[in-house]
Amino acid sequence: MKTPHTNHTVSSHFARRYLDTAAQLGLNVADICRYAAIPDGLLGEKSARLAPYQLARVLNKVMVDSDDEFMGLAAEQCRFGIFTLLCERLIHCSTLRQAMHETQRFYALVTGSVLFEIKEQEAHTIVGLNLTKPEKDPCHILIELLMLIWHRFPSWLISDVIAIKSVHLVMPQPEYHEEFRLLFPCTTHFSSEENYMVWPQGVLDSAVKRNDEQLQRYLAKVPLVWFRKLKFEDIQTDRILLMLKQCEDLQSITLEDIADQLHMTSRTLRRKLTAEGSQFQTLKDSVRRERAIYWLSQQNTSIKEAAHHVGYTETASFIRAFKQWTGISPGQFRKGLLPK
Repeated sequence: MKTPHTNHTVSSHFARRYLDTAAQLGLNVADICRYAAIPDGLLGEKSARLAPYQLARVLNKVMVDSDDEFMGLAAEQCRFGIFTLLCERLIHCSTLRQAMHETQRFYALVTGSVLFEIKEQEAHTIVGLNLTKPEKDPCHILIELLMLIWHRFPSWLISDVIAIKSVHLVMPQPEYHEEFRLLFPCTTHFSSEENYMVWPQGVLDSAVKRNDEQLQRYLAKVPLVWFRKLKFEDIQTDRILLMLKQCEDLQSITLEDIADQLHMTSRTLRRKLTAEGSQFQTLKDSVRRERAIYWLSQQNTSIKEAAHHVGYTETASFIRAFKQWTGISPGQFRKGLLPK
């Protein structure tokens, strides 16, 4: 029997930041948590993780209830619906270049909060995103979100993931820096002078391939589509993750097994993973964690059975591992997330 597909999870750090912002705006944090199906006490664990839909619901409710897509973190309010208005203009552009320059013009006209810049150079394109009053975003929540949006949405416009070369952020390297590998398929540089992405040469020539009907379906899924992991081709990390997700025996599979399947030496594969900022054991643990979360979410599956599905012969070992991955025990997780 094939292991069912499971979505990735995200650090609860982002939800805590959004909720801190909500509290500063005077919003009801408890209502937001209920709306996002986040159980009491879960966010108190730094290592706890959430499903993408939970984080998306937190962000959506903060934006809607505050009527501000910038969540009070910018120089001016950005009324809820501005992003939709911009997208309805971009969908009629013929190329990504036209769409990105229209975005630059739109931000300049509509808000004085964001400095959106496109710089085409000989070898690559620079996409800059900076705030006119960065002091209003001291934890860099808004910049993280804007950088994510303006890689994900342009990729969607051209129906192809933009093979971003690097991301540069003003913020110092945070404790949760490993999460950036899930956000962007490239190296992230911290403590930079400005916030910007480096795109490959020629990508702006790509045609916009979406239509109005597709846009409406896309917007109906915002912001969830921003938090779902994009699929990137020819990246070893993602190839290995897919292979691990399809593996029935996670307990015994090794780096050497994977290397054999990819027709390369384990040394070469380890070097490629290191260059992408990942490690085999970390990838294996992440797949086991997602699989554990899936099975624990099934009402008819016992903790012992979930442990077996994840590859543990001893339930106690599984419980220890799950607590290390998420910050809570399987029992606590199930009590909080399953319907009462």
